[in-house]
Amino acid sequence: MVRRNRFSEFLHGGFCVLRAIVWVALTVAGAPLRAQAGKSDSAARSEARSDKDTITFDNGDTLTGKVGKVVYGNMSFHSDALGDLTIPLTKIKAMHTTTAFAAGTTTAPLTKKNVAEQVPVGRIELENETLSVMLSQGEVRTFPVKDLRFMLDEPAYRRELHNQSDFLYGWYGTATLGASVVASTNNAQTYTGTIGLVRAIPTIAGLPAGSKTILNLSGTYGLAKDPEIVSGGDVFQTASVTKTDILHGDLEYDKFFTPMVFGLVSGSADHNFGNGLELQQAYGAGIGWGILRSPQNDLSIRASLQYEQQQFYNGITSGLGTPTENLVSASVGETWSRTFPHSIKFNEYVTLAPTFNVVKAYSGVAGAGFVFPVYKNLNFSVTTTDNYLGDPPEGFQRNTFQLTTGVTYTLK
Repeated sequence: MVRRNRFSEFLHGGFCVLRAIVWVALTVAGAPLRAQAGKSDSAARSEARSDKDTITFDNGDTLTGKVGKVVYGNMSFHSDALGDLTIPLTKIKAMHTTTAFAAGTTTAPLTKKNVAEQVPVGRIELENETLSVMLSQGEVRTFPVKDLRFMLDEPAYRRELHNQSDFLYGWYGTATLGASVVASTNNAQTYTGTIGLVRAIPTIAGLPAGSKTILNLSGTYGLAKDPEIVSGGDVFQTASVTKTDILHGDLEYDKFFTPMVFGLVSGSADHNFGNGLELQQAYGAGIGWGILRSPQNDLSIRASLQYEQQQFYNGITSGLGTPTENLVSASVGETWSRTFPHSIKFNEYVTLAPTFNVVKAYSGVAGAGFVFPVYKNLNFSVTTTDNYLGDPPEGFQRNTFQLTTGVTYTLK
Protein backbone atom coordinates (compact mmCIF):
# COMPACT_ATOMS: atom_id res chain seq x y z
CA MET A 1 0.00 0.00 0.00
CA VAL A 2 2.88 2.25 0.77
CA ARG A 3 4.47 1.40 -2.52
CA ARG A 4 1.25 2.36 -4.37
CA ASN A 5 1.13 5.74 -2.67
CA ARG A 6 4.73 6.40 -3.53
CA PHE A 7 4.09 5.36 -7.12
CA SER A 8 1.02 7.65 -7.32
CA GLU A 9 2.99 10.52 -5.89
CA PHE A 10 5.73 9.83 -8.41
CA LEU A 11 3.20 9.90 -11.30
CA HIS A 12 1.55 13.04 -9.96
CA GLY A 13 4.90 14.78 -9.58
CA GLY A 14 5.96 13.77 -13.04
CA PHE A 15 2.72 15.08 -14.51
CA CYS A 16 3.19 18.44 -12.79
CA VAL A 17 6.76 18.69 -14.05
CA LEU A 18 5.65 17.82 -17.58
CA ARG A 19 2.87 20.39 -17.42
CA ALA A 20 5.31 23.03 -16.23
CA ILE A 21 7.72 22.18 -19.05
CA VAL A 22 4.90 22.45 -21.65
CA TRP A 23 3.73 25.77 -20.17
CA VAL A 24 7.27 27.21 -20.26
CA ALA A 25 7.73 26.01 -23.85
CA LEU A 26 4.47 27.55 -24.99
CA THR A 27 5.24 30.80 -23.18
CA VAL A 28 8.67 31.08 -24.75
CA ALA A 29 7.39 30.19 -28.22
CA GLY A 30 4.40 32.53 -28.02
CA ALA A 31 6.33 35.56 -26.82
CA PRO A 32 7.62 36.54 -30.29
CA LEU A 33 4.17 36.00 -31.74
CA ARG A 34 2.55 38.20 -29.11
CA ALA A 35 5.31 40.76 -29.56
CA GLN A 36 4.75 40.68 -33.31
CA ALA A 37 1.00 40.95 -32.82
CA GLY A 38 1.49 43.86 -30.44
CA LYS A 39 3.85 45.48 -32.92
CA SER A 40 1.33 44.95 -35.76
CA ASP A 41 -1.47 46.49 -33.69
CA SER A 42 0.75 49.44 -32.83
CA ALA A 43 1.79 49.83 -36.47
CA ALA A 44 -1.83 49.62 -37.57
CA ARG A 45 -2.83 52.32 -35.10
CA SER A 46 0.12 54.44 -36.19
CA GLU A 47 -0.74 53.90 -39.84
CA ALA A 48 -4.39 54.78 -39.14
CA ARG A 49 -3.20 58.01 -37.56
CA SER A 50 -0.73 58.72 -40.34
CA ASP A 51 -3.36 59.13 -43.03
CA LYS A 52 -5.16 61.85 -41.06
CA ASP A 53 -4.54 65.55 -41.59
CA THR A 54 -4.59 67.78 -38.51
CA ILE A 55 -5.35 71.43 -37.96
CA THR A 56 -4.92 73.41 -34.76
CA PHE A 57 -6.85 76.57 -33.95
CA ASP A 58 -5.60 79.68 -32.17
CA ASN A 59 -7.24 78.50 -28.92
CA GLY A 60 -5.38 75.18 -29.02
CA ASP A 61 -8.24 72.95 -30.20
CA THR A 62 -7.19 70.31 -32.74
CA LEU A 63 -9.23 68.55 -35.42
CA THR A 64 -8.27 65.44 -37.38
CA GLY A 65 -9.66 64.56 -40.78
CA LYS A 66 -8.96 65.51 -44.37
CA VAL A 67 -7.95 68.89 -45.80
CA GLY A 68 -9.86 69.65 -49.02
CA LYS A 69 -8.66 72.90 -50.55
CA VAL A 70 -7.91 76.51 -49.70
CA VAL A 71 -9.42 79.19 -51.95
CA TYR A 72 -10.37 82.81 -51.31
CA GLY A 73 -8.93 82.58 -47.78
CA ASN A 74 -11.16 79.68 -46.68
CA MET A 75 -10.26 76.04 -46.10
CA SER A 76 -12.53 73.07 -46.84
CA PHE A 77 -12.03 70.40 -44.18
CA HIS A 78 -13.75 67.10 -43.47
CA SER A 79 -13.66 66.44 -39.74
CA ASP A 80 -14.03 62.91 -38.34
CA ALA A 81 -16.35 64.26 -35.66
CA LEU A 82 -18.05 67.31 -37.21
CA GLY A 83 -18.35 66.49 -40.92
CA ASP A 84 -17.67 69.00 -43.72
CA LEU A 85 -16.50 72.42 -42.56
CA THR A 86 -15.40 75.72 -44.12
CA ILE A 87 -12.79 77.41 -41.94
CA PRO A 88 -11.18 80.85 -42.44
CA LEU A 89 -7.45 80.42 -42.84
CA THR A 90 -6.82 83.24 -40.37
CA LYS A 91 -8.20 81.09 -37.53
CA ILE A 92 -5.75 78.23 -38.12
CA LYS A 93 -2.54 78.22 -36.05
CA ALA A 94 -1.02 74.99 -37.39
CA MET A 95 -1.72 72.44 -40.11
CA HIS A 96 -0.12 69.15 -41.13
CA THR A 97 -1.15 67.12 -44.19
CA THR A 98 -0.20 63.55 -45.04
CA THR A 99 -0.70 63.89 -48.79
CA ALA A 100 0.69 66.28 -51.39
CA PHE A 101 -0.87 69.65 -52.16
CA ALA A 102 -0.09 72.35 -54.70
CA ALA A 103 0.29 75.79 -53.13
CA GLY A 104 0.20 79.00 -55.18
CA THR A 105 1.11 82.43 -53.88
CA THR A 106 -0.09 85.92 -54.65
CA THR A 107 3.49 87.09 -55.22
CA ALA A 108 4.11 84.82 -58.23
CA PRO A 109 2.12 85.70 -61.38
CA LEU A 110 1.37 82.44 -63.18
CA THR A 111 1.44 81.72 -66.89
CA LYS A 112 1.09 78.48 -68.81
CA LYS A 113 4.88 78.38 -69.22
CA ASN A 114 5.98 78.98 -65.64
CA VAL A 115 3.16 77.41 -63.59
CA ALA A 116 4.96 74.07 -63.12
CA GLU A 117 8.03 75.86 -61.69
CA GLN A 118 6.20 78.47 -59.62
CA VAL A 119 3.72 76.17 -57.85
CA PRO A 120 5.40 73.69 -55.46
CA VAL A 121 3.71 70.33 -54.78
CA GLY A 122 4.26 68.38 -51.55
CA ARG A 123 3.08 67.79 -48.00
CA ILE A 124 2.05 70.94 -46.15
CA GLU A 125 3.30 72.12 -42.75
CA LEU A 126 1.87 75.38 -41.35
CA GLU A 127 3.32 76.86 -38.19
CA ASN A 128 4.12 80.36 -36.90
CA GLU A 129 2.23 81.94 -39.82
CA THR A 130 4.61 80.26 -42.25
CA LEU A 131 3.56 77.64 -44.77
CA SER A 132 6.12 75.01 -45.78
CA VAL A 133 5.82 72.70 -48.79
CA MET A 134 7.84 69.48 -48.42
CA LEU A 135 8.93 68.61 -51.96
CA SER A 136 9.53 65.02 -52.98
CA GLN A 137 13.20 65.75 -53.68
CA GLY A 138 13.73 66.62 -50.02
CA GLU A 139 13.65 70.38 -50.58
CA VAL A 140 11.38 72.72 -48.64
CA ARG A 141 9.73 75.87 -49.94
CA THR A 142 8.35 78.36 -47.44
CA PHE A 143 6.36 81.57 -47.65
CA PRO A 144 4.06 83.61 -45.37
CA VAL A 145 0.53 82.26 -44.97
CA LYS A 146 -0.86 85.68 -45.87
CA ASP A 147 0.58 85.24 -49.39
CA LEU A 148 -1.26 81.94 -50.03
CA ARG A 149 -3.53 82.29 -53.06
CA PHE A 150 -4.78 78.68 -53.31
CA MET A 151 -4.01 75.18 -52.14
CA LEU A 152 -5.26 72.08 -54.01
CA ASP A 153 -4.63 68.39 -53.56
CA GLU A 154 -2.38 67.04 -56.29
CA PRO A 155 -5.07 65.19 -58.37
CA ALA A 156 -7.31 68.29 -58.37
CA TYR A 157 -4.35 70.49 -59.32
CA ARG A 158 -3.49 68.28 -62.29
CA ARG A 159 -7.13 68.22 -63.37
CA GLU A 160 -7.46 71.99 -63.17
CA LEU A 161 -4.13 72.67 -64.88
CA HIS A 162 -4.53 70.24 -67.78
CA ASN A 163 -8.32 70.52 -68.18
CA GLN A 164 -8.74 66.79 -67.50
CA SER A 165 -12.41 66.97 -66.56
CA ASP A 166 -15.77 66.03 -68.04
CA PHE A 167 -18.19 68.58 -69.51
CA LEU A 168 -20.35 68.72 -66.36
CA TYR A 169 -17.42 69.84 -64.16
CA GLY A 170 -17.02 73.46 -63.09
CA TRP A 171 -20.43 74.98 -63.87
CA TYR A 172 -21.86 77.71 -61.65
CA GLY A 173 -24.54 80.36 -62.07
CA THR A 174 -28.09 81.34 -61.15
CA ALA A 175 -31.70 80.42 -61.93
CA THR A 176 -34.44 83.01 -61.40
CA LEU A 177 -38.24 82.69 -61.37
CA GLY A 178 -40.85 85.44 -61.12
CA ALA A 179 -44.62 85.65 -61.58
CA SER A 180 -47.47 88.13 -61.44
CA VAL A 181 -51.15 87.13 -61.46
CA VAL A 182 -54.18 89.48 -61.47
CA ALA A 183 -57.77 88.18 -61.31
CA SER A 184 -60.50 90.83 -61.43
CA THR A 185 -62.62 92.48 -64.10
CA ASN A 186 -59.39 92.33 -66.07
CA ASN A 187 -57.28 89.19 -65.92
CA ALA A 188 -53.52 89.15 -66.40
CA GLN A 189 -50.66 86.72 -65.85
CA THR A 190 -46.95 87.30 -66.41
CA TYR A 191 -44.23 84.71 -65.90
CA THR A 192 -40.48 85.23 -66.17
CA GLY A 193 -37.51 82.93 -65.87
CA THR A 194 -33.78 83.12 -66.50
CA ILE A 195 -30.84 80.73 -66.31
CA GLY A 196 -27.27 82.01 -66.44
CA LEU A 197 -24.43 79.47 -66.34
CA VAL A 198 -20.66 79.87 -66.58
CA ARG A 199 -17.97 77.19 -66.80
CA ALA A 200 -14.50 78.65 -66.33
CA ILE A 201 -11.60 76.19 -66.50
CA PRO A 202 -9.58 76.26 -64.33
CA THR A 203 -12.11 77.04 -61.61
CA ILE A 204 -9.47 78.37 -59.22
CA ALA A 205 -8.51 82.02 -59.48
CA GLY A 206 -4.78 82.42 -59.90
CA LEU A 207 -4.13 79.50 -62.24
CA PRO A 208 -3.52 80.46 -65.89
CA ALA A 209 -6.83 81.03 -67.69
CA GLY A 210 -7.80 78.22 -70.04
CA SER A 211 -11.34 78.43 -71.34
CA LYS A 212 -14.76 79.79 -70.46
CA THR A 213 -18.23 78.70 -71.59
CA ILE A 214 -21.20 81.04 -71.08
CA LEU A 215 -24.85 79.98 -71.44
CA ASN A 216 -27.82 82.35 -70.96
CA LEU A 217 -31.51 81.51 -71.33
CA SER A 218 -34.42 83.79 -70.52
CA GLY A 219 -38.11 84.03 -71.21
CA THR A 220 -41.06 86.30 -70.42
CA TYR A 221 -44.62 85.34 -71.20
CA GLY A 222 -47.72 87.36 -70.33
CA LEU A 223 -51.39 87.48 -71.27
CA ALA A 224 -53.81 90.25 -70.31
CA LYS A 225 -57.54 90.01 -71.14
CA ASP A 226 -59.80 93.07 -70.98
CA PRO A 227 -63.54 92.35 -71.37
CA GLU A 228 -66.02 94.74 -72.94
CA ILE A 229 -67.42 97.06 -70.29
CA VAL A 230 -70.73 98.87 -70.90
CA SER A 231 -71.55 101.58 -68.38
CA GLY A 232 -74.62 103.80 -68.61
CA GLY A 233 -75.41 102.53 -72.09
CA ASP A 234 -71.98 103.58 -73.38
CA VAL A 235 -69.08 101.31 -74.20
CA PHE A 236 -66.60 102.15 -71.46
CA GLN A 237 -63.99 99.60 -72.57
CA THR A 238 -63.73 97.44 -75.64
CA ALA A 239 -62.62 93.82 -75.37
CA SER A 240 -58.95 93.19 -76.06
CA VAL A 241 -56.16 90.68 -75.51
CA THR A 242 -52.56 91.75 -74.97
CA LYS A 243 -49.70 89.26 -75.23
CA THR A 244 -46.10 89.45 -74.11
CA ASP A 245 -43.79 86.85 -75.61
CA ILE A 246 -40.01 87.33 -75.31
CA LEU A 247 -37.42 84.54 -75.55
CA HIS A 248 -33.63 84.77 -75.62
CA GLY A 249 -30.75 82.31 -75.68
CA ASP A 250 -27.02 82.66 -76.28
CA LEU A 251 -23.95 80.46 -76.03
CA GLU A 252 -20.32 81.60 -76.10
CA TYR A 253 -17.04 79.72 -75.86
CA ASP A 254 -13.83 81.58 -75.03
CA LYS A 255 -10.30 80.20 -75.42
CA PHE A 256 -7.56 82.20 -73.68
CA PHE A 257 -4.33 82.82 -75.57
CA THR A 258 -2.82 84.90 -72.75
CA PRO A 259 -4.09 85.70 -69.23
CA MET A 260 -6.01 88.66 -70.73
CA VAL A 261 -6.68 87.95 -74.43
CA PHE A 262 -9.07 85.29 -75.71
CA GLY A 263 -10.69 84.17 -78.94
CA LEU A 264 -14.41 83.44 -79.03
CA VAL A 265 -17.18 81.80 -81.02
CA SER A 266 -20.81 82.56 -80.25
CA GLY A 267 -24.39 81.98 -81.27
CA SER A 268 -27.68 83.57 -80.19
CA ALA A 269 -31.41 83.40 -80.88
CA ASP A 270 -34.14 85.93 -80.04
CA HIS A 271 -37.91 86.00 -80.31
CA ASN A 272 -39.72 89.21 -79.33
CA PHE A 273 -43.38 89.78 -80.10
CA GLY A 274 -43.08 93.35 -78.77
CA ASN A 275 -40.72 94.22 -81.64
CA GLY A 276 -42.58 92.12 -84.22
CA LEU A 277 -39.53 89.87 -84.34
CA GLU A 278 -40.37 86.23 -84.96
CA LEU A 279 -36.75 85.04 -84.92
CA GLN A 280 -33.34 86.67 -84.96
CA GLN A 281 -30.36 84.34 -85.07
CA ALA A 282 -26.68 85.26 -85.15
CA TYR A 283 -23.43 83.29 -85.37
CA GLY A 284 -19.99 84.83 -85.11
CA ALA A 285 -16.33 84.65 -84.10
CA GLY A 286 -14.02 87.28 -82.70
CA ILE A 287 -11.64 88.32 -79.97
CA GLY A 288 -11.93 89.60 -76.41
CA TRP A 289 -9.92 91.23 -73.66
CA GLY A 290 -10.31 90.50 -69.97
CA ILE A 291 -9.52 93.89 -68.45
CA LEU A 292 -10.19 92.70 -64.89
CA ARG A 293 -10.17 89.06 -63.81
CA SER A 294 -10.90 88.24 -60.18
CA PRO A 295 -13.74 86.54 -58.30
CA GLN A 296 -14.89 89.92 -56.98
CA ASN A 297 -14.45 92.06 -60.09
CA ASP A 298 -14.64 90.79 -63.67
CA LEU A 299 -14.70 93.17 -66.65
CA SER A 300 -14.36 92.06 -70.28
CA ILE A 301 -14.84 93.60 -73.71
CA ARG A 302 -15.30 91.65 -76.94
CA ALA A 303 -15.80 92.26 -80.66
CA SER A 304 -16.77 89.81 -83.41
CA LEU A 305 -17.99 89.54 -86.99
CA GLN A 306 -21.17 87.56 -87.49
CA TYR A 307 -23.86 86.34 -89.84
CA GLU A 308 -27.33 87.40 -88.76
CA GLN A 309 -30.85 86.66 -89.97
CA GLN A 310 -34.03 88.51 -88.97
CA GLN A 311 -37.51 87.08 -89.56
CA PHE A 312 -40.56 89.22 -88.83
CA TYR A 313 -44.22 88.43 -88.24
CA ASN A 314 -45.32 90.27 -91.41
CA GLY A 315 -42.31 89.25 -93.50
CA ILE A 316 -44.26 89.14 -96.76
CA THR A 317 -42.88 89.73 -100.22
CA SER A 318 -45.14 92.69 -100.95
CA GLY A 319 -43.91 96.19 -100.33
CA LEU A 320 -46.11 96.58 -97.25
CA GLY A 321 -44.19 94.24 -94.95
CA THR A 322 -40.67 94.00 -93.63
CA PRO A 323 -38.93 91.16 -95.44
CA THR A 324 -36.64 88.58 -93.89
CA GLU A 325 -33.13 90.02 -93.79
CA ASN A 326 -29.81 88.18 -94.18
CA LEU A 327 -27.21 90.41 -92.63
CA VAL A 328 -23.48 90.79 -92.20
CA SER A 329 -22.94 92.48 -88.88
CA ALA A 330 -20.52 93.11 -86.05
CA SER A 331 -21.04 92.60 -82.36
CA VAL A 332 -19.30 94.91 -79.89
CA GLY A 333 -19.96 94.64 -76.20
CA GLU A 334 -18.80 94.54 -72.62
CA THR A 335 -19.75 92.58 -69.50
CA TRP A 336 -19.07 93.51 -65.90
CA SER A 337 -19.75 91.64 -62.67
CA ARG A 338 -18.87 92.92 -59.21
CA THR A 339 -19.31 91.42 -55.75
CA PHE A 340 -19.83 93.94 -52.97
CA PRO A 341 -19.66 93.43 -49.20
CA HIS A 342 -22.25 91.05 -47.72
CA SER A 343 -22.15 89.03 -50.98
CA ILE A 344 -24.31 91.52 -52.89
CA LYS A 345 -23.66 91.02 -56.61
CA PHE A 346 -24.04 93.44 -59.49
CA ASN A 347 -24.12 92.33 -63.15
CA GLU A 348 -24.18 94.58 -66.21
CA TYR A 349 -23.78 94.13 -69.96
CA VAL A 350 -24.14 96.10 -73.21
CA THR A 351 -24.03 94.67 -76.75
CA LEU A 352 -24.37 96.65 -79.98
CA ALA A 353 -24.76 94.99 -83.39
CA PRO A 354 -24.29 97.41 -86.34
CA THR A 355 -25.03 95.91 -89.77
CA PHE A 356 -23.09 96.53 -92.98
CA ASN A 357 -25.29 95.47 -95.90
CA VAL A 358 -28.60 96.81 -94.49
CA VAL A 359 -27.69 99.71 -92.24
CA LYS A 360 -31.15 100.22 -90.70
CA ALA A 361 -31.27 96.62 -89.42
CA TYR A 362 -28.94 97.32 -86.47
CA SER A 363 -29.87 96.10 -83.00
CA GLY A 364 -28.69 96.28 -79.40
CA VAL A 365 -29.37 95.01 -75.91
CA ALA A 366 -28.39 96.23 -72.45
CA GLY A 367 -29.10 94.95 -68.97
CA ALA A 368 -28.20 95.41 -65.33
CA GLY A 369 -29.24 93.87 -62.05
CA PHE A 370 -28.54 93.23 -58.39
CA VAL A 371 -28.66 89.93 -56.53
CA PHE A 372 -29.22 90.13 -52.75
CA PRO A 373 -28.51 87.05 -50.58
CA VAL A 374 -31.42 85.89 -48.43
CA TYR A 375 -30.77 82.39 -47.10
CA LYS A 376 -28.02 79.99 -48.16
CA ASN A 377 -28.43 79.56 -51.95
CA LEU A 378 -31.66 81.60 -52.13
CA ASN A 379 -31.46 85.24 -53.23
CA PHE A 380 -33.71 88.13 -54.24
CA SER A 381 -32.92 89.75 -57.59
CA VAL A 382 -33.86 92.93 -59.43
CA THR A 383 -32.92 93.14 -63.12
CA THR A 384 -33.62 95.43 -66.07
CA THR A 385 -33.29 94.60 -69.76
CA ASP A 386 -33.67 96.86 -72.78
CA ASN A 387 -33.85 95.43 -76.32
CA TYR A 388 -33.64 97.77 -79.32
CA LEU A 389 -34.36 96.88 -82.94
CA GLY A 390 -33.65 99.31 -85.77
CA ASP A 391 -36.15 98.01 -88.36
CA PRO A 392 -39.31 96.62 -86.73
CA PRO A 393 -42.45 96.04 -88.85
CA GLU A 394 -44.96 98.85 -89.13
CA GLY A 395 -47.01 99.26 -85.97
CA PHE A 396 -44.38 97.77 -83.63
CA GLN A 397 -42.14 99.71 -81.26
CA ARG A 398 -38.37 99.66 -81.62
CA ASN A 399 -37.78 99.43 -77.89
CA THR A 400 -38.72 96.73 -75.37
CA PHE A 401 -37.97 97.46 -71.71
CA GLN A 402 -38.36 94.94 -68.89
CA LEU A 403 -38.07 95.28 -65.11
CA THR A 404 -38.05 91.93 -63.37
CA THR A 405 -37.97 90.92 -59.72
CA GLY A 406 -37.84 87.35 -58.56
CA VAL A 407 -36.38 84.61 -56.43
CA THR A 408 -32.92 83.50 -57.54
CA TYR A 409 -31.23 80.22 -56.70
CA THR A 410 -27.43 80.10 -56.88
CA LEU A 411 -26.01 77.04 -58.60
CA LYS A 412 -22.55 75.93 -57.40
